[in-house]
Parts: sequence; structure tokens; C-alpha cells
Amino acid sequence: MKKTIGTLIAGMSLFAVLPLAAQAADTDTQKDTTAEINLTQDETAKEITLEKAPTINLGEHVNDLASQDYTAEEVTDLVEVKNPGNISGWHVGVSATAFQTSGSTGTLRGAALTFKKGTVAAADNNNASKAPTAKEVTINTESQPILSADENEGIGVYDMSHTTDQVSLLVPAGNSAGAYKSTLTWTLSNAPSGIES
Repeated sequence: MKKTIGTLIAGMSLFAVLPLAAQAADTDTQKDTTAEINLTQDETAKEITLEKAPTINLGEHVNDLASQDYTAEEVTDLVEVKNPGNISGWHVGVSATAFQTSGSTGTLRGAALTFKKGTVAAADNNNASKAPTAKEVTINTESQPILSADENEGIGVYDMSHTTDQVSLLVPAGNSAGAYKSTLTWTLSNAPSGIES
């Protein structure tokens, strides 16, 4: 019987204390609360993608006996990467075939296509992630990084643009006249490349 009474008394004492605790909280001058949000990944579009890449038109010129550096007459598009939230980091590399005539009957010997460091900007001005880093590249047959985002950065949509005077082709002396074309290959990889700012 004593055990039962003791339990009742303890219970009564607890209820007696509760109004006092509530009253003390009411006099406090600071309260901590929370705000929460859960961002889920869109499973239908969760991969980092290369949305756009430029085509270069270097125009028509009279073949010169001396080496010439020709700037682009048109850069049709920009490099655009869309990252829906992956934190792996990423980079875009570019390579090119030799400049050749139709049917590969002639090659523009010693030609060197150069992209100066492009201008990088987020499509959304409020983007809070660190922008990718651009790099000047003289293109050859091996892929070279031209734009790179660090781990945990480069999230959202980012563009790299080049003006016509930022793209040029060196044509050495000693080449014959002809219509030459090179194929540029732009490749996205889900890893940073180590380009330094």
C-alpha cells in the first residue's frame, strides 16, 4: 500500500511543478526556433550535362606568303553546362582534328586554333555557388580542359562565352589555297580538372 501512495505523491508533485516551468519560459527574452526545407533531386534530370558548344567561322582570306593569325568572324554559340545539384565537380575539355580539305586531300599544315580565356557567368544572377574557371587553350588532337568547376561548386547553369577577337587561327606560311575544316569535340567529365583561377 505504501508503494502505491508513493507513486501518487510523485505524480502529484510533477504536475505541481509544470505551471512554474511554463511561467519561467514566458519571462525569457530569447527563443530559438527552426526553419526547415528538404530539397530532393529530380530523378529524371539528375546528371550534369553539356547543353551547348560553339561553332567557329574564320571567314575567307587571300592565301598569304607570310604567316597570318586570323581572328574569328563568327562564334555561333557559347559553352553551357547544366548541373542540377551534383557535388562531384566537373570540367569541359576540347580537342580538334587537323584542318583538312573536303575528302581529306589537303591539310593546313602547322595550323593552331586558340581560344583565349572565356567569360564565365551563371545563367541566374543569384547563383550562390562558385563559378567555374576558364583557361586559354591552343587546341590539338588531345582533349584539354577549357572550363572547370571545383567539388561542391559549379551548381546550376553556367555559360562560357568568347568574343570573335578571343578566337584565332594561326596559318603558317607554306600552305596552299583551299577550303579547310576541322571538327571540334567538346567533352564533359564529372570531375574537376585542376585549372587554377
